[in-house]
Amino acid sequence: MKQFISFVCLALVSTMSYGQILVGQVDINKTDSIRIVEVYINRQALKNIVHVYVDFDQRDNLAAGNLGIRSDDLLILEPDTKRRKVFTSTAAVLNFFERNGWDYLNGFAENEPDTPGYYYHFRKRVAK
Repeated sequence: MKQFISFVCLALVSTMSYGQILVGQVDINKTDSIRIVEVYINRQALKNIVHVYVDFDQRDNLAAGNLGIRSDDLLILEPDTKRRKVFTSTAAVLNFFERNGWDYLNGFAENEPDTPGYYYHFRKRVAK
């Protein structure tokens, strides 16, 4: 009986909590002041590379180097290794945020020749 109760408690806790999303050195899932994030995805078709940058109010724009903010601080990192998380597609990024407790708000494309990319906005899911 104890094993059954332990299993049920563990199952309930795991459905209510989400994994870490580590951006730079900040776990945006555990920081209460972060409610909305902007995700910039730049896909290089010829190289099949997806670059993902997350803004949770720590930058002014992608050229934030002049503000003393490194682009590494905008990257999603693997919690265990602290290395950049690699995504194979835009859908992989969107599914990653949905699985980790974020609801999609909107998105738009930027068609500037120098910086083509897509912006997506997510809101942290409120636990019910």
